[in-house]
Amino acid sequence: MASGTVYRRETPAGATSWVAHVTWQEGGRRRQSKRTYRTKKEAQQALAELIATHRTGTFVAPSRLTLRDYSVGWLAGLETQGRKASTLRGYRQVLDLYLLPRLGHVPLQDLRTPDFDKLYRDLLVGGSRNGGPLSMTSVHHVHAAANKMLNDAERKGLVTRNVARLADAPSLTTARAKAPEMQVWTPAELAGLLRSIEGHHNEALFLTIAMTGMRRSEAVGLRWCDVELTRGALVVSQAATQVDGVEQIDAPKSRRSRRVIDIDPATTAILQRYRASQRERLFMLGIPMQSDDRVFTTELGRPIRPDSVTQAFGRLVDATDLPRIRLHDLRHTHASQLLMAGVNVKVVSERLGHASVSFTLDTYAHVMPGQQAEAAAAVAALLGPG
Repeated sequence: MASGTVYRRETPAGATSWVAHVTWQEGGRRRQSKRTYRTKKEAQQALAELIATHRTGTFVAPSRLTLRDYSVGWLAGLETQGRKASTLRGYRQVLDLYLLPRLGHVPLQDLRTPDFDKLYRDLLVGGSRNGGPLSMTSVHHVHAAANKMLNDAERKGLVTRNVARLADAPSLTTARAKAPEMQVWTPAELAGLLRSIEGHHNEALFLTIAMTGMRRSEAVGLRWCDVELTRGALVVSQAATQVDGVEQIDAPKSRRSRRVIDIDPATTAILQRYRASQRERLFMLGIPMQSDDRVFTTELGRPIRPDSVTQAFGRLVDATDLPRIRLHDLRHTHASQLLMAGVNVKVVSERLGHASVSFTLDTYAHVMPGQQAEAAAAVAALLGPG
């Protein structure tokens, strides 16, 4: 059973503070904790909370471990758990750019919810690298990292509770609503790009992304053993990313991202010709092909780097009069055109490998404006003439 007292302490200079002193038995030994506060009321409140945690079995031993020092072991633990290298890189970037410069010096047990409220406000006002506002989506990611860190700290008994969980952070729904509208091409614009790259070394790559909605990492990681040309289908079974200049091969983004995507006859034919050309070129170079070789490679048959794919796409678009879009917008274009063509949203969601149909609806609801009118007309038709 814990007990304690509050007493006043004066410095030689005459300054006054109040100490909450708690004692308890642990492992047959007497333990104690002393914390200093500005006022008697604060010390009494802290004492009551400490004694209450002993009674409920939620007591956390006092520690001056800072957020910065804790983050080192936390990241190492995530790596031990087998988290993807790209995920770890994302956490490190959030820590190094946003969390640690502002709160890294603060002991974990001294962090308070208002600290995170202020952090998010400051980031939204001037948190970007150039001193401008940081997007709501980025601030949401900062909150997600902080929440994960302190959840783990609470689970391991390093803090009494996760104070970041209570902070006022932008929700992902709000962040997406405030984000710039996605850029997509019309069917005519997409056809224009595909015509402009006919015969280009990367024709098959960008045609495949455009006609399947695959993510860049999925296309870069695609192997010939994942391609069923006789059936007209691709199996998404791995994703290739690059972390600090080193390629990382991981499972796709989520369980639903592991999927089979049917491809149209024209795309199948292009891939067949591309494979024959690739095989002939590598044969001339004395490089044998294996079934697990990558589909999309350099001229020498080596795996392509993800960023080089993005750069190559940008150059091809710049060589046309088409509106400039990002490589990832080919995925948005694919989804938007399917939905506008009336394809069932569940089929579109499965094709894209989204975690849920609701995510697909939230992302692309704006491209289905006519369905509300169709629904109203359908209900009226059921009732018949009035």
